[in-house]
Amino acid sequence: MRAVGSFIFLLALTRLMGREQISQLTFFDYVVGITIGSIAATLTTTPQDPFLPGLLGLVIWGLLPISLGILTLKWVPARKIIEGEPVVIIQNGKIDEEAISRQKLNYDDLLMLLREQQTFNIQDVENAIYERNGKLTVQRKSQQQPVTPADLTLSTQYKGLPTTIIEDGTILTNRLKEVNLSKDWLSKKLQREYGINNIGEVSIAQLDTQGNLYVDRKNNNPENKTK
Repeated sequence: MRAVGSFIFLLALTRLMGREQISQLTFFDYVVGITIGSIAATLTTTPQDPFLPGLLGLVIWGLLPISLGILTLKWVPARKIIEGEPVVIIQNGKIDEEAISRQKLNYDDLLMLLREQQTFNIQDVENAIYERNGKLTVQRKSQQQPVTPADLTLSTQYKGLPTTIIEDGTILTNRLKEVNLSKDWLSKKLQREYGINNIGEVSIAQLDTQGNLYVDRKNNNPENKTK
């Protein structure tokens, strides 16, 4: 019962604390998470200790990060103090040695972070910002950036998000309505062009904004045809 109670509380707590991804967590967030998990584990594995004091400690450790999150969301100075600020470590193609030193980065770390951004030559970098989560955001020099259709004054078609209309053998009716299509149209489309008579054979199906239907069978034989 202690284990189930701790598990349910942790589930509710993580939902309240938001959906920040692991890669976006600061070191403080990481430490808080470990502490909360340790308290929950102690509640589970030490039945000789009173449950309520441990649960109270878990509640407090859960509410404090939530309160800090609300504070940093509403008050910018608190955000800068608690979460820190991004730091420019390369500006106009020049490395800021003092900034690197303050962030306790060495040149091997800097080169590794640049390689993670597919940048292997420092001279290709115009600006680089060391983010709060320890990641590096890199702006390459204009000569090193890939050519885009805008650079060539080429017109392009609109390309929005595809709509998933079948998932794990189930038709998503609300998604079909969003694109003004019917189950009858979908069934005929699958029978005529894909030879599929049973919706259960489909792993996933998506319709893009150009009318192209992508169908992936559960036997891992994907097909991509036009509406």
